[in-house]
Amino acid sequence: MNIWGFYAKVKILEQEEVFRHFFCSLSKERQQKIEAMKAETGRRSSLGAWALLDHGLHQLYGLREREITIAYGAHGKPYVKDRPEIHFNLSHSGDYVLAVFAPVEIGCDIQQTVQGTRNERIAARFFTETEQQAFMAGMDFYRIWSRKESYIKCTGEGMACDLRSFSVVEDSTQAQEVYATSESSDIRGAKTYFAEHTLPGYAMAVCYAGVNEIQTVWTETDLENL
Repeated sequence: MNIWGFYAKVKILEQEEVFRHFFCSLSKERQQKIEAMKAETGRRSSLGAWALLDHGLHQLYGLREREITIAYGAHGKPYVKDRPEIHFNLSHSGDYVLAVFAPVEIGCDIQQTVQGTRNERIAARFFTETEQQAFMAGMDFYRIWSRKESYIKCTGEGMACDLRSFSVVEDSTQAQEVYATSESSDIRGAKTYFAEHTLPGYAMAVCYAGVNEIQTVWTETDLENL
């Protein structure tokens, strides 16, 4: 029983024939959602993320995206209808997309790292006091931010959640797993774990809730070989 994290670079989707190959492999509903996006970069990122979902479903469960029904929670979190054993989440940033699968509720986030004073302003507005102290002590801004994003995606609350209502760091900036709480969370009372992966120029994190820690297997995927 593992958590599986598949990530891939989407630049190859700039090639029309490659884009069409993956586009045509997805369900009509997903094709319509992608076509409705105005920005070309957004279409590529969305297609790349759902292509990874399709790949992960096939590798782990013997399914394809076009064979399942995607439903959405109250705040828009997608899930596989009538397959409660499958938990997944998607994210994209910059040139990369991320798809994760788990046997428990999970959220993920990937962030392209850009250094600047804007990060300090964001931290002052959205980080708890403990998180701000960790940031000032040298903990990477995007490591904290990706954890927070993965947490609110795990709970299913998304941006409806007050980002200052929970903390994703302990006193030690080296903490790898923490107990995070949110008053309105569906996973309130469960222990929350974080797993992270290093990719130059990016921060990646998954958050999952459960009784025990679960090993996370990270796999870089070349879309050209799918």
